[in-house]
Amino acid sequence: DDHDITNLLKRMLEIEGYSVVVVHDGQAALDAYRNERPALMVLDISMPIKNGVEVCQEIRQEDTETLILMLTGQKTQTNTVIGLSAGADAYVPKPFGSRELLARIKSLFRRLEI
Repeated sequence: DDHDITNLLKRMLEIEGYSVVVVHDGQAALDAYRNERPALMVLDISMPIKNGVEVCQEIRQEDTETLILMLTGQKTQTNTVIGLSAGADAYVPKPFGSRELLARIKSLFRRLEI
């Protein structure tokens, strides 16, 4: 839901060699998921149209393989539990450090290799 953070994440991930598709609402995230079949999705709980939890739940109905990382400013324990219960593989609260976020993403990808 924050275009500045989205642009920062895009640049940061591209520098690390990842291919990135950016969308700004939950329905567009679902459309991108269905068209691109990404290995990882980074979702914000506060996305417009459909929130990140709804998007995560819809993806999990079809797919348990795609990695989902929730990135959100809503850092209550309840929101963490809701995000993880919806099927997210990781939950990172804002503000976050770029090195920590990259380490979490790399950790998720290592799980795919097992």
